[in-house]
Amino acid sequence: MFLYEEVVFTVTIKKGGGKAMDIDIRKLTVEELCNKVKEKNPVPGGGAVGAVVAALGAALNSMVANLTLGKKKYENYEGLMQEVLENMELVLEKTLRLASEDVKAFDKVMEAYKLPKEDPERELKIQEALKKAVETPFELVECARDILKYSEIVAKWGNQNAVSDAYSAAELARAACKIGEYNVVINLKSITDEEFKNKVLDEMYEVMGEAKVYYERIQELIKENGFTKI
Repeated sequence: MFLYEEVVFTVTIKKGGGKAMDIDIRKLTVEELCNKVKEKNPVPGGGAVGAVVAALGAALNSMVANLTLGKKKYENYEGLMQEVLENMELVLEKTLRLASEDVKAFDKVMEAYKLPKEDPERELKIQEALKKAVETPFELVECARDILKYSEIVAKWGNQNAVSDAYSAAELARAACKIGEYNVVINLKSITDEEFKNKVLDEMYEVMGEAKVYYERIQELIKENGFTKI
């Protein structure tokens, strides 16, 4: 709670007590996004950046699948590559949406904290906003798990000339997974509902456990193929 109240103070000084900027991440160039992130403003922050990272991971998986399709050497895996493309298109769209939703969720939390302290509904609204804010990074963890699943598939059966891109997709997904975890946890720290917190953590770490299995198998492939010595 202290973290959010400190941020409220900072945003109020800069924005005059207004709402946070309504940012559509998809409409920003890479340079514009970097410039937005580096500003003295809490959004877009790690959650939005993590979602963009995940989107890039999904895009890399799709690239490897596209480079595999139509190649005689990989004709037995065309159905699998089509599955990769279909699922990564869904994940790509979702993660880009999550990037903007993360900014909006933060804004809602800020609005709740800015309510007068004598408002009898203030604490309830803060808790509701915080619970809602947990959803976006939780979904990011799920998306990262799915990207890792398909990174393993394209790494094993995709065009081996692009295997380093499959490995890169996996690393981006792992980073996004950890970013999602950190953002879930920081929101949970201000939530007073212990039952809710335990439920979210149990479900998140179940998903992360699945992601870890995929990631570890990809790491074995990376070592077997001589792409790293550590």
